[in-house]
Amino acid sequence: MTWFNTNALHNLLNTLIAIICGGALAGFDWTMFGVSDRAALQISGTIALAKIIINAVRDGPRGMIVPPAKET
Repeated sequence: MTWFNTNALHNLLNTLIAIICGGALAGFDWTMFGVSDRAALQISGTIALAKIIINAVRDGPRGMIVPPAKET
């Protein structure tokens, strides 16, 4: 799967966070899945933390604060 790299994973995690947080904050009833709103937000927070860890491992702490290179 050459198309699946850390950038693709990062985008997938962004999508999951948007779905979970959007539903939890808009009053979506997560109880039908056996998950409370609080747990849904905790899950999305864990996913966000995973994104930060992936970036730290991939780019290093310095790479996370350096502006992106300009494309020519």
